[in-house]
Amino acid sequence: MSFFRYQLPTIIVTTCGIIMLLAFFTPFDIFTTIKANLTQWMVVIASTSIWLGFLYMCNAQYHMLKRNPTRSQKILFVTPFAFFLLFFIVGISFPKDTNSPQYLWLFNNIYSQVSMTITGVMFFTLSSAAYRTFRASSIDSLALILGGLIYTLRLIPMFPYFIPWLVPVGEWLLLVPNVGGGRGAVIAAALAAMAVGLRTLWGREVVLKEG
Repeated sequence: MSFFRYQLPTIIVTTCGIIMLLAFFTPFDIFTTIKANLTQWMVVIASTSIWLGFLYMCNAQYHMLKRNPTRSQKILFVTPFAFFLLFFIVGISFPKDTNSPQYLWLFNNIYSQVSMTITGVMFFTLSSAAYRTFRASSIDSLALILGGLIYTLRLIPMFPYFIPWLVPVGEWLLLVPNVGGGRGAVIAAALAAMAVGLRTLWGREVVLKEG
């Protein structure tokens, strides 16, 4: 019983992951064909996982509300279900029609506005955190402060008007150091995620459970 519960899923997931990697890093057509079939199955599994994720969210929100039954927690508990119900009703009423007036109204007046609000809050939060974290105590921290400041001022229309050199310098920072550092960070994060994922699948990582 333990084989079908633990070892078999580990073997299937590991095999699929290795095939996907071989399809990207080898020239053999057989791996590309298998990858295309696995991608179709991924769509089916993802569609099922959405509902599993929704049920998991319901359970998590319920336990959070039990631990902290405050007004803000109640609002946080009701809001996801209200939005899900609105989009679900519109999706059922107008299937495969993302250009319907009802869906566009929800997207433009609710989803987009919430998204822009979160982006604005994140910008000020990250700016405040960067100011507190990056003290100009070394050359590295000074470079990060100057690079972030120049690129941030470049996005504000007033500053490029009075300081024209902010535009080319900001573009250079975006296209050269940012791209190089970003690719290095993505490669390092991908390798680390693969290592942690394999260790977790093979039972090498300790999973903490709530008592």
